[in-house]
Amino acid sequence: MAEEVKDEFEGYLARVVGLESGRTGIYGEIKQAMCQVIDKKSRDNGRVIRRNIAGRIKVGDIIRLPDTSREDKRINAR
Repeated sequence: MAEEVKDEFEGYLARVVGLESGRTGIYGEIKQAMCQVIDKKSRDNGRVIRRNIAGRIKVGDIIRLPDTSREDKRINAR
């Protein structure tokens, strides 16, 4: 039987181009980042979108996004 070979990961590659000052989550563990889609197979290649990211992140990091059609809302500080 022939087995299907899957890619190493599913989703789209994006580069973090900026960090928003807001944090969210119960303990402030979620940061907002502006990410530029750099995956050639995406129809949104080159688009900059806002996404919520958990964990350590800095400008210049390459991340994997499950989809590029969704954009997170800006965090409003109270």
